[in-house]
Amino acid sequence: MEITILSQGKDEIEILVKGETHTLMNIIKATLLEDPRVETAFYDVKRLSNSVEREPVLYIKTMPGEKPIEILKDIASKIVLMCDDFSNAFIKAVQQK
Repeated sequence: MEITILSQGKDEIEILVKGETHTLMNIIKATLLEDPRVETAFYDVKRLSNSVEREPVLYIKTMPGEKPIEILKDIASKIVLMCDDFSNAFIKAVQQK
């Protein structure tokens, strides 16, 4: 995975997430949209001018006064915790079988 900030304003950011697919991007988008500090979040799979491959571009617009990078850091930590919870529940289920 390679992340590049394509554009950034005080309450919005556009990020290229090279090498990822809908699987990760849907989780990021859904988790962002659950956050009350986020006005909108979506991604699009685009063919950039310097590439023949299609890559996802994530767009985040926050509520006034909120910082998109800080929110994205929080969301990344939340997703890690969700994955840990799933992993622990899965291990427990396997051990009980």
